[in-house]
Amino acid sequence: MQITGKEFPSTNSNHFHRYLQYSVSILSSYKGQEPFHLFLKKYFSANRKHGSKDRKLITALCYNYFRLGFGVSTPSSQDENFLLAVFLCEKSSSLFLDFFKPELNASISLPLIDKLKIVNKEFNEEKIFPFSDELSNEINFRQFNLSFLIQPKLFIRIRPGFREIVINKIKHPGFSFEQLNENCIAFSNNEKVSNTIEIDKEAVVQDYNSQITLDFLKPIIENEKVAISIWDCCAGSGGKSILAFDLFRNINITVSDKRKSILENLKVRFEEAGIKNYNPAPADLEKSFHEIDQSFDIIIADVPCSGSGTWARTPEQLHFFKKDEIKKYALLQRKIVENALPHLKNNGHLLYVTCSVFKKENEENVILFQEKYKLNLLKLEYLKGYEMQADTMFVALFIKVECSIALEA
Repeated sequence: MQITGKEFPSTNSNHFHRYLQYSVSILSSYKGQEPFHLFLKKYFSANRKHGSKDRKLITALCYNYFRLGFGVSTPSSQDENFLLAVFLCEKSSSLFLDFFKPELNASISLPLIDKLKIVNKEFNEEKIFPFSDELSNEINFRQFNLSFLIQPKLFIRIRPGFREIVINKIKHPGFSFEQLNENCIAFSNNEKVSNTIEIDKEAVVQDYNSQITLDFLKPIIENEKVAISIWDCCAGSGGKSILAFDLFRNINITVSDKRKSILENLKVRFEEAGIKNYNPAPADLEKSFHEIDQSFDIIIADVPCSGSGTWARTPEQLHFFKKDEIKKYALLQRKIVENALPHLKNNGHLLYVTCSVFKKENEENVILFQEKYKLNLLKLEYLKGYEMQADTMFVALFIKVECSIALEA
């Protein structure tokens, strides 16, 4: 949402002051107890006085504020920080900013690097992300920091057989979009693509880098003449499983999650996607004993993580995430892999995936998996989304060379 202020008479200062007051009040009440978009939804439901334009402006003000992270370097009021955030995060001239800070509004269309020079006394870009000591050495710290000041794009993946249909649909209403490859389309984040495209049937809403995580498996699966058994052991919303069905036709797939409600939601989503041949199996991989009683050629472990590679989408995490949670996630990931590995065949492959930029969850776990579980690392890579307004992900592919962790007899 562009904060132009054009919705209000520019001579009425009450409008502009009121929206700052609303935003300050909302952030004072929010304690990080739930995702901010859910908190806002509840707030707007309880405060019906806000119309559609009101909601969009308040939402943009709050999210821009979160995008500053810990970069504010001089003591200033919360109102001042909101205005600083509008200047850094927006690109077009704003009556809203012009009312309070006309000198900043005059430069709002400059490149971000130039705007940072203008406010270099008030704002230090190196301080946006507060966990630099935990960051992987593979991540470009400056680019990663700057990515928080830019709203990520919305990406869809066109499903097999629907390319022409989807392209024609998004051309018709005049969507602004960029086609990144045959099947990946990028939109600005406020485009209502679900009103035009049949989501999950014709295309899947899926981040660019999430779309390419399974490319690691192509050399393994594409030349196989017999069906490959795959276990998506932390299936979540099912995006990786749908991707697997679309990429590889010769697979038998089992999807698991410890929450039965998730599997029920998957059932609905798979029906919309036209997927019928799969095996749902509840499994709590935080425990050693669960309901999986077979072995697989491939295990996809898209494990729970800090999500730090996606925080440009949820910038409230910059303010509320606690450092000690990194270790908790790393230990949880190790437990999940440890309990999944007995179900991987000898010479089978483990695909380990996170959307984290923390070395404890990624490289350090990779080292442990090799040492403790006798896995051979074939490939690892950071898929760096901060370079293209996408999520950053980590992918590691292993092969199990000996039966070091066996199923119970």
